[in-house]
Amino acid sequence: MTIAVVYSDGIREYDFGPGHPFRGDRYATFIRLLHERLTDDDFELVEPRYANDDELLLVHDQLYIDFLEGASKGVWLPSYRFLSPDTPLQPGIARAARLIAGTSLTATEIVWEGKFSRAVSVGGGMHHARKRFGAGFCIYNDVAISVRNLIEKYNLERVLILDTDAHAGDGTCELFYQDPRVLFIDLHQDPRTLYPGTGFAHDIGAGEGKGFTVNVPLPPGASDAAYEYVMDQIFQPLAEEFQPQMIIRNGGSDPHFADELTNLGLTLEGFRMLGAKVAQVADELCQGRAVDLVGSGYNQRVLPYGWLALMSGLAGLDIELREPFLFSLKKDYQLDETKRVVEQVRQNLKDYWRCFR
Repeated sequence: MTIAVVYSDGIREYDFGPGHPFRGDRYATFIRLLHERLTDDDFELVEPRYANDDELLLVHDQLYIDFLEGASKGVWLPSYRFLSPDTPLQPGIARAARLIAGTSLTATEIVWEGKFSRAVSVGGGMHHARKRFGAGFCIYNDVAISVRNLIEKYNLERVLILDTDAHAGDGTCELFYQDPRVLFIDLHQDPRTLYPGTGFAHDIGAGEGKGFTVNVPLPPGASDAAYEYVMDQIFQPLAEEFQPQMIIRNGGSDPHFADELTNLGLTLEGFRMLGAKVAQVADELCQGRAVDLVGSGYNQRVLPYGWLALMSGLAGLDIELREPFLFSLKKDYQLDETKRVVEQVRQNLKDYWRCFR
């Protein structure tokens, strides 16, 4: 299978500067690895477009967009009104953020239109951004923009978002918290131990969207076996009952055991497993339509290999994955605690989903 890799060199400007854990060189590093490890038959590079104002306004408001555009042209307003301190505005970053949104829009559109059955948005997954506030290294929420675009432009009625980033996707969660058209499943490190401190198992949506937000807070050190258990016991049965028209998975390499900002326990084979599970369910339920948004990761030696592992699972690429660090945790580490979390999640949702009764 040839998978589309949607990428532009322009996103290198999505860079928060020296000393910041999120630098813009991560993207080109990944593309170089693809050329080293894969053949031309494995993937096709697709040039994205920039998101326009109407597309950004599907999620964000005009005041926020105007602030970012003005700041990029030297017109400064107090940034604390719009950005958290960990997300400092740098020259070129607003334009690059617009490009990342366009990259994810392009990826989801070419899959829905049948040009590819699978696609990767390089740089996507900015899940902390909210309607009028950027945080957690995220300026425009390309995840939400892409989903809203599918709903508004293509009239999709059921989209499944699987967020496997180590950090809870608080922005995406908030934006779809009352929307039954979007099933949001978020696997993340226990929010008592990691930014942003949200995403507890009892947070299940509100109003018409109650039951359509599924938070799975994993214990620090959660292993491949723990993640696989969640995919089998939470993701797959919910997907089968929800019957999505497309699956969008976001998150990069930060659940890896050697990530420098998080405390989870995935290996490269664990990342491949996540991608393969998504591919399997997409093939069964929505004609294979699945899109990966990859952007996170805070160990430069791990990051490109983690992204490649996710992509290899999604596209069914039979390539060797070599860990850049020695692995010392037991393969079933934290499985028992994860089972307890899963049971709590199922109990919280049993009134909304037959598969949990």
